[in-house]
Amino acid sequence: MRKPRSTVMPTSNLSTMLGMGVVLLFAIGGLVDPVRGQRTPTISYITQEQIKDIGGTVELECSVLYASDYSVHWVKTSSDRSDPVFLSTGSSLVLKDSRFSLRYDLSSTSYTLQIKDIQETDAGIYQCQVVLSVTNKISAEVALNVRRPPIISDNSTQSLVVSEGQPAQMECYASGYPVPQITWRRENNAILPTGKFLRMEK
Repeated sequence: MRKPRSTVMPTSNLSTMLGMGVVLLFAIGGLVDPVRGQRTPTISYITQEQIKDIGGTVELECSVLYASDYSVHWVKTSSDRSDPVFLSTGSSLVLKDSRFSLRYDLSSTSYTLQIKDIQETDAGIYQCQVVLSVTNKISAEVALNVRRPPIISDNSTQSLVVSEGQPAQMECYASGYPVPQITWRRENNAILPTGKFLRMEK
């Protein structure tokens, strides 16, 4: 009887195949970036929308995962997303404003931006960014809205003279946050033709 032939694989080839197997396993599982040898950074948490009063304090928290080798920024933009302002990079605050401070928690890898003595100009969109490359980044954002007392604009109708039986148009413009509701009422609470109050929303 002839003995079965055995094949011996060179050690170098075996190592190469095992190495390829490891790389393929991680690549298919989405666990590791084969180029950098680490997981892809993610933003795991960001504070939800905030509504604050003028003079108050707010804290905006952003937690990241697998971002130790990347830059993390807080950036503020206006509601129309123009004129971005860089507030911090990494654990350092770059904005020269004593009302702002940044706290970095190593255990939770979170970056908390605190704003004291809130002003109306602080309202806007705050973005937490993880910069992957010059042209690539991941981001999450939180809106900060600042309450403003309602103000009736000077261009509202101040006085009007019309002939009896003729239509009259009176205009009222008001600003504030939340958006104010405008209610029309006659002098001395006199009843309007449609009731005591006439409410119109625009």
